[in-house]
Amino acid sequence: MKQTITPDKQTVQEALQGRTYFVDFYQREYVWSKETVDILLRDIFYSFDISYDQFKNAELTAGVMEKFNWYYLNIFITNNINGKAYIVDGQQRLSTLTLLAAKLYHLTDNEILKDILKACIFSNDAYKGNKFNIDNEKRHDVMKAVLDNKEYTIKFKNKTEETIITRYADISKFIDEKEMDKNRLTAFIHYFLERLVLVELTIEKDDTPMIFEVINDRGEALKPFEILKGKLIGALAKEDTYAFSEKWDSAMDRLFGLQDEFFVDYIRSRFIFKKNTKIETAVNQVYHRYIFENNEIAAALSFRKQDECQIDHIKNFINNDLKYYSRLYATVCRNPNNWLVYLNAINTFQSQYHIILAACDIDDAMEMKKIEIISKEFDRFYVLLRLNSIYDSNSFQEAAYWFNFAIKGKPVEEYRQIFDGKILEILREKKGKNATSVLEYNAFLKANYTNLDTRFLRYFLARVEKYITTQCNCEMQNDVQYISTRTGHKTGYHIEHILSRNETNLGYFENEEAFENHRNQLGGLLLLKGLDNISSSNEEYADKLKTYSVGLMWGHTLCTDFYHTNKDFDAFNNTLHENYGIMIKPYQKFDAQALEDRNKLLYNLVKIIWEID
Repeated sequence: MKQTITPDKQTVQEALQGRTYFVDFYQREYVWSKETVDILLRDIFYSFDISYDQFKNAELTAGVMEKFNWYYLNIFITNNINGKAYIVDGQQRLSTLTLLAAKLYHLTDNEILKDILKACIFSNDAYKGNKFNIDNEKRHDVMKAVLDNKEYTIKFKNKTEETIITRYADISKFIDEKEMDKNRLTAFIHYFLERLVLVELTIEKDDTPMIFEVINDRGEALKPFEILKGKLIGALAKEDTYAFSEKWDSAMDRLFGLQDEFFVDYIRSRFIFKKNTKIETAVNQVYHRYIFENNEIAAALSFRKQDECQIDHIKNFINNDLKYYSRLYATVCRNPNNWLVYLNAINTFQSQYHIILAACDIDDAMEMKKIEIISKEFDRFYVLLRLNSIYDSNSFQEAAYWFNFAIKGKPVEEYRQIFDGKILEILREKKGKNATSVLEYNAFLKANYTNLDTRFLRYFLARVEKYITTQCNCEMQNDVQYISTRTGHKTGYHIEHILSRNETNLGYFENEEAFENHRNQLGGLLLLKGLDNISSSNEEYADKLKTYSVGLMWGHTLCTDFYHTNKDFDAFNNTLHENYGIMIKPYQKFDAQALEDRNKLLYNLVKIIWEID
């Protein structure tokens, strides 16, 4: 059928008074920012003020108002279906004009103007009674509060409600600060109704999501998930759109702020099992287009017009996958679980998210167990790659995609074997030998201050601190996240070398090269807070102990007095000895032998903390 586009120039009064607009399923929430509204208001008043100052001494008549500068408010597009006008583009602008009309309605005492403004906001319907002209269930309660000039005390049910209230407050403040007298206010209301001009484009076609995709409403670009909604639900029959739009919105509401991240990780979890930069880039940047193109992922999803049973696939996705995995994703991303915090907030990894999605079936009874174990195993995987000096970002991402496939359908009892198998595989590839342990002592000794980045070192030592304090029933001075991420001069944590560069310490080793190699080993490192690190930099070891005695517990264990006052630590130390054959001990002198002892001790603690057989 040939598409008909009909343009129609209208004033605000003609566009709003007595008209009803329906907000279609693919439309976004009302999201205009304060800045966007302020720009619009400043532009309108700039144009109005020029004309008003020119004609303010003349009697205000229709003829005089026609001499005022007109102001162009841009195009809005509607789609007429069965006698109803659906907004394709311009909902943000029309909503804002409605809020401005409400503010002017409350300000004026001119009954004629009051009636006109009120008719721009809602109309009387023979069946529904009072009906707001932008007819959307999400707006009814909040718009009633705005029109009645009452405080909205109900908890916001959606973004639109919140934005309407906040933008109305912004508009009110802006207008109030103008401090218009009665004459100026009356002139402005006439100007608003009669000299602000829009052009309505009416599209007589029941196929508008694609038009909506390419339209940018006053700089508010659509996000990929909003475009995807239009494409998927736009393919359904009109009688199905409302129900499926509600299901979609329910999923997006729980994902607020994470919508696009979810769709990217969902696609990764289902279809990416091997690193491919081209596919990665396409999914990361334009997944909402990529899944409708000619590729394997698009064919598997079967959302395209040419796909057999396209409608069934779309409905099944919204009814099942979107419903379950959006909730799961929100749970994972907002989970206070330590392992997820360690990975995401501290080490800035999110690959565990798509691995968890891959592992969980719809309505998975084991989902919480899988979240816990996968995030723990992924953290362990990362740490062991670092300590083996075989971490690189490409192989790490390759492994993350491989886990999507390897873990799918497997019981949680096999996860450790799968992760360890991957570590050993990478070890063989990188080291060229048949490794039998995921962390050998010789490899641990080679991981040091020079080849591990500072952020990881802070994290590693913070985890050691966490283990010791937990076993001693003590609170950490600061939590793992704080210690790992704070780097401020005064409040941040910094790496401390126990062996300072001085003559005493140099004398413990054959030469300067040997000294440097050994002092950088993990057993010779501590964390000190702020200025403590600077103050102890080149001190003799005996003097450093004073600083260590008030620092973190791992450093405090070097001090003899620590062992005299801490019964819980004594109990923990005895347990270490009984179960693992190791003990933590103080050192009055920190020489080459003390460093070797400390390295072996730390290696054994690492084996306990990260569960290495």
